[in-house]
Order: sequence, then C-alpha cells, then structure tokens
Amino acid sequence: MCVCCGPPPLAGAQKEGAAGFFKGVGKGLVGAVARPTGGIIDMASSTLQVIKRATDSSEDIISLRPPRFFNEDGVIRPYRLRDGAGSQMLQNIENGRFAKLRYFTHAMINNTDLLMVTKSGILFVTKGTFGQLTCEWQYSYDEFTKEPFIVDGRRLRIEAKERVKSVFHAKEFGKIINFKTSEDAKWILSKLEEVRESHNQ
Repeated sequence: MCVCCGPPPLAGAQKEGAAGFFKGVGKGLVGAVARPTGGIIDMASSTLQVIKRATDSSEDIISLRPPRFFNEDGVIRPYRLRDGAGSQMLQNIENGRFAKLRYFTHAMINNTDLLMVTKSGILFVTKGTFGQLTCEWQYSYDEFTKEPFIVDGRRLRIEAKERVKSVFHAKEFGKIINFKTSEDAKWILSKLEEVRESHNQ
C-alpha cells in the first residue's frame, strides 16, 4: 500500500482535514524509513548474540584425529593415521623433550613399548599407566657400529659404541629389541636401512 495513501493519511484527513492528511503522510514516511532500519538493527543484534554464545562456549574442542604429518619436502600427501599418530607421540615424549627431532616412522613392540625411528636416531619409548611417554634409551645413527640385523626371526639387534651406564653396571654395546612377529622386525629393519641411507647422504 502506498505510504502517502495508506492508513495514516486517510485517518488524519478524516479527523483533522487537510492538515491531518499531511500529518499522516509525514508519519507514513517516517514509518517507511524507521521500520526497515529497526529490522536491520534487530538482525545485527541477533547475529551478535549468536556469535557471543558461540565464543562463550566452555566446551573443549577435541580433535578427531592426530594432525597431518608433513615430510621435509613439504609435499602434501594423503593423510596417514600411522604417521600423524607417530609424529604426535614424538612431540609428547617426556613433555616435548624430543620435539625437535624429525619423525620418520615407529613400530609397536608390545602393548606399552614402541621403537621410534627419527631422521637422526632411534628411541625406545614406554607408555605409562596414565598415557605418559618416557624414553628408556636412545642411540643416534652415528653411534651404530654395525648395520642392524635380525636374530632368531623376530629379535632386532642394534650394535653401538661402548657406553658405561654407571660405576656399578657393565659396559653396554647396544640393544636387542624383541618384536611380536618376524614381519614387524623385518619391516622396521627395512625402515632403518632406508632412513640411514638418507642420513648418510
């Protein structure tokens, strides 16, 4: 309905004649501007309330999967849960003590122990009762005295430079890692060969 011919001018003309008609036109024009402006303000106010509620939410956001692992070359590859989980574990060992190391791969030894393979060495990691990760021992590739090899099908032998743990302990020349299966031992041995080859270049 036209502002100048709608209810305010007609009602004003009936009550007050010509002066009422012009007064009604004025009210109609003010209403035509004020109503849409009020609607815009209401909409903006509602939007701000929704944003405020969203930011005030006290719920913690939980990630559905570990973050994507990026290789040194920076190429984005399809997501692999194993790499994402392993990289995240490396960042969390002893509250970030080894966070600067570059993840390569890892293998579970049993339900609580894992062998972490980085670009510069290996770490034997134990998972505690409350999920904390602790490094029990580590070797850099520069400490290896021989290529790692498999003993008795599923035992990985790491021979390394001599270490004296303490005055009361014997000298140590490496470690033997008992995997669940021979396939696990062979797989991690192939990964160690691959990472050491790139380390020596």
